[in-house]
Amino acid sequence: MAVTKMLLLSMGVATAFLAAPHLPPATTQLRATSLSEAEVKKLLSGSEFAMDISSITAGSEKETYIGQGSGVNEGAGLGGLIPWLKKSVGKVLAWKNRPVYDKLWRVIEEDVLATCDERFGLVAAPTWFDNQTKPYEFSSEDGKCTGTVAAYRGGNIDWITTCKFFSSALGFGNMRIDGWLDRSTRAPHMAVHLCIVFNVLFIYINLVPRTNLVLDDDYNDYVYGDPKKSAGDRSLNDIQNECIDDKAFKPYFSKSHVVKAFMNAPTTLLYTVGYSNKNFAKVRQIAMDYVRVWLDMAQENEGVLVKNIDSRDVQTELLQTDVRIRQFCGRDPDTKNVANILGLDTTDKLVRTLWGDPNDPIWASR
Repeated sequence: MAVTKMLLLSMGVATAFLAAPHLPPATTQLRATSLSEAEVKKLLSGSEFAMDISSITAGSEKETYIGQGSGVNEGAGLGGLIPWLKKSVGKVLAWKNRPVYDKLWRVIEEDVLATCDERFGLVAAPTWFDNQTKPYEFSSEDGKCTGTVAAYRGGNIDWITTCKFFSSALGFGNMRIDGWLDRSTRAPHMAVHLCIVFNVLFIYINLVPRTNLVLDDDYNDYVYGDPKKSAGDRSLNDIQNECIDDKAFKPYFSKSHVVKAFMNAPTTLLYTVGYSNKNFAKVRQIAMDYVRVWLDMAQENEGVLVKNIDSRDVQTELLQTDVRIRQFCGRDPDTKNVANILGLDTTDKLVRTLWGDPNDPIWASR
């Protein structure tokens, strides 16, 4: 989508109680694993595991919805307006959308991140900007687009990042939280990306599978099809079907084959939703339902998600799958739109922070 629709979606001031500016460097991802460091290096030596930031290169494709709505891409949305009109419309949208942006950020920070902290006791981790364990603030050259990015870890959450920014010139805001688990479980990864463009919420909410669902019926059934107490005895499939039946939720269909390839979870939520208090409340509830289900699965010590977890085959699959999943935002076409606003250097460091810890051998060697 957006993971897609989101390198856009990012950046976030982290909670003060998580800021902990002088924590020691985070440890590596090599926790519960039967693979040696030498094996890890060999398994990730192929060109397909090299750092891929192809979407910010000249001539790469651009995604449509966010770029057009924010005026980044030419020829549609704000981008199609003449300069003086675009400036005027942008000011109105900035005035109108900033309060919504702040409300969305409270969902990311005070709901999702705080719930993860309560469950796992998160500690601050370094970003790729300054290797400091505190949120990093960034801005566009003209100062009209500002944001923050922060990273944490705790328990078997190997890496969790928050990221947000708001353009006062164009009047749109994006934010995200992404949670990557270590290899002590096959539980899915987590992504909650929220955006306000015009008077419309753009959402991407997903629990990203870490296996081939075509070959693994038990995983598919358990993660996406079985009812979960933390979601009110509903399955993720039930929640998605509720969105399908709600006329306020308009499915978003990416035109990018790169984005489509990443939308492989059967219960991916990728929608535009007209902003209202009712719709906002539903989006918030859905985000928390998905996150609570994710946290419960992350803590399971028996069953489908930890079966044969220490075997070399499972560890190899998780290692290689995780690296490719976490690298996706480098190929997300909307990353090009971010680069157009923030510049290549800032965008590169943002992408790498979303990927992983600069002190982790797995990511430092990419």
